[in-house]
Amino acid sequence: MYKRISDDIAHEYYQQNFPNDGQRFVAWYLRNIHLRDPIQTRDDVTDGADDKQIDAVFVDDDKATIFVIQGKFIGPSSVDAEPLREVLSAWIQLRDLVRLQEVCNNKLKQKLSEVALAIEDEYEVCFELITTGALTDSAQKDLATFQKQLAELSAKDEFPATLLLVNEDEIRRRYDFALERENPSLSHSLDLSACQTLPVTIAGTQVVIAVVPLSECIKFPGIKDGTLFQKNVRQSLGLSNEVNKGIKNTIYGDRHRDFFFFHNGITAICNKMETKDSRLHLHGVSAER
Repeated sequence: MYKRISDDIAHEYYQQNFPNDGQRFVAWYLRNIHLRDPIQTRDDVTDGADDKQIDAVFVDDDKATIFVIQGKFIGPSSVDAEPLREVLSAWIQLRDLVRLQEVCNNKLKQKLSEVALAIEDEYEVCFELITTGALTDSAQKDLATFQKQLAELSAKDEFPATLLLVNEDEIRRRYDFALERENPSLSHSLDLSACQTLPVTIAGTQVVIAVVPLSECIKFPGIKDGTLFQKNVRQSLGLSNEVNKGIKNTIYGDRHRDFFFFHNGITAICNKMETKDSRLHLHGVSAER
């Protein structure tokens, strides 16, 4: 994986947007493992002067988790306990966001406003130490100790946090999984016989606008595991989010018949679309809510 990452970060995007291989490694991880887009990745990386041991941070609304990333791109060399101490320092500082905003760099300040809102919504905090090296034996022991201390301290002050080591083997496993997750190939046939449809052509692309009963929508493959929405810009915002509360209230409230007017539908994008016998056949489907 070290050679693969080294080759990837030699590309133009990483070279132009990040000044050193340490930042490029963190950016590569965000792009390829967490599937952040190029703009998000640039915003997520906070490494630099006054980064307060936080190389990158972002809020994942799907998982209701704040990811705080510390990276060590050092090839096959051994990693001692110093990065672990940096992670623990970041955890301590995040507990006092007001103070942290006073002393951190501008990029981190911008991200902390998102972090503060996520903490109010009781999101968990996940620290990821990512490295292409291997922890020394003493560092492995320190990792176990830090993880235990973090769990105990988190339980006491209701600031849930975890510390994960993402070494080269784990990076490879996550990379393979992300490739499979990012490019799902889904096909589905939709019965339009009882639906109101409007077929149009926009800029040479065939489009069908359809009003489809919810009972038919839930038959789409990839809803339960999320692969249908993998290319969506924004996934579910969690059960406690005001938008989703509003959707739920509409469904179960007195105005459920107005659901169509109150909430956006699903836009399905596919590689190939065919209509035959009142059925719409979609191939290579992804969707946005």
